Amino acid sequence: MTLFLGRFYWMQQNKINIQKKLSKIKLIVSDVDGTLTNNENEIGDETIELVKKLKEKDVLFTFATQRIHSSIVRFAEQLDVRIPIITVNGALIKGLDNNVISSSVIREKHVDKALSLANKHFVRIALCYGDEIVFTEDNSVLRDFMFRLGTDYRMVDSYKNYRDNVLEIIMLGNEKKVMKYIQDKLNFPAKFFLTAKYFRSSSKLGVYHLEVRKSGTNKFTGMTKLARHLNFKRNEVAVLGDWFNDRDLFEFGGFNVALQNAVAELKMQADYVTDKTNNEDGVAEFLKLVYDSK
Repeated sequence: MTLFLGRFYWMQQNKINIQKKLSKIKLIVSDVDGTLTNNENEIGDETIELVKKLKEKDVLFTFATQRIHSSIVRFAEQLDVRIPIITVNGALIKGLDNNVISSSVIREKHVDKALSLANKHFVRIALCYGDEIVFTEDNSVLRDFMFRLGTDYRMVDSYKNYRDNVLEIIMLGNEKKVMKYIQDKLNFPAKFFLTAKYFRSSSKLGVYHLEVRKSGTNKFTGMTKLARHLNFKRNEVAVLGDWFNDRDLFEFGGFNVALQNAVAELKMQADYVTDKTNNEDGVAEFLKLVYDSK
């Protein structure tokens, strides 16, 4: 009986502490794929309703996603998001009014190095901008393996005239060793200028991705810049995610939320794990908690 009462008291205290933290939240930032949207690329009706209700209580909502800016505009309009959006994993922070808060462009010589390595090791490569991803005919297969819904892709004859204003370089291959080798070559000696991150595909077995951005560019730095721009403190921000690339987002969040479908590592870092998955509108579950705390 004593043990039961002790656990009950602990649970009640933990609930009170969570409510106190939620009452301070003024900004909610959500990942998109696997978090905000379901597997049909749709936002839940309850989330749409709660985002608008929270706005009436001065709680703002926006996104931090690997998607390019143009692919997220529809969702921003759907939720009436009027503050800047973090896209390309932090490389671009831009509002619907096209006002750019931050843009982290890769130097042309580093783009050239990536293109050379990809060509030498028969790895597919594409160049990412704020409004589109460009690829050549030899790299057209890459489009079918990239999980970036709503993105505008454009095939070009050559990368020659598309090496400036690149926000991200995307590579794809089937050999893990080759992808790791290219990652090492890009990270050294250019570590001060580039960050190359390798990971396996979340949707295709045997496929490995390499994302290359300007050094110091990720969801954490994007969140830091956005919070500073909006004048919010860390404990006034809640973030939501599901995948490995949301670890950077969790490094910033004053209150970290992992959806039920999130990877185990993210759940371990979370202050709260929803009972529902992205297909069950898990984001709405958390938004309701924030709304009730106000």
